[in-house]
Amino acid sequence: MKRLLKGMLSAALAVFPAPQHPQYLTQGLHLRWRWGWLRARWCLLYYRVRQLFGGTALRAGKRFSVQGGLRLRGAGQVIFGDDVIVGTKTDIFTHDHHAVVRVGHRSFLNGTRISAVKYIEVGNDATLADVRMMDTDFHSLSQRRQQKDAPVGIAPIQIKNNVWIAAGSAVLKGVTIGENSVIAFGSVVIKDIPANVIAGGNPCREIGAIPD
Repeated sequence: MKRLLKGMLSAALAVFPAPQHPQYLTQGLHLRWRWGWLRARWCLLYYRVRQLFGGTALRAGKRFSVQGGLRLRGAGQVIFGDDVIVGTKTDIFTHDHHAVVRVGHRSFLNGTRISAVKYIEVGNDATLADVRMMDTDFHSLSQRRQQKDAPVGIAPIQIKNNVWIAAGSAVLKGVTIGENSVIAFGSVVIKDIPANVIAGGNPCREIGAIPD
């Protein structure tokens, strides 16, 4: 009976694509990933309808999996590459219709919150925990900040390939984080971080080299 049930389950799952994300390249049914793939189909349809009424333009590559919630707001564009996984609830807000948020292949977002007025790019193979990422100050630093014409700082963010940003961190406007680097828990990144380093603190600074 067990063999029969297992065969029936395997046959049913054969209609789904197989996960290609590196974290899932092991034998198993990977039911969480497959359920996420179904949820992703719903998200794509839902936001396609919302786009008709001025909502976010969502695009995703192959084998997109939404295992937790995905909330999009604004009239900009959100573009996911192939094999992207959204873990726990992730929020992406585009505050201008020209704003673009781009997430590269095989990246993993786990409770991340992204706010873009201009452009935020996350490279391939990135791992983002519950990070806050903003390409704007939202409010002017000027003492006349209550006035509508007060200048507000805006600058794009670039997260290069294979970057891991740990939980509780914030990445602010104009920052570039180099390939393979790791940002430690609870860091506030206000300036560029080079490639192949561990960095942390408030403000975030280089701590040491990435071990091989």
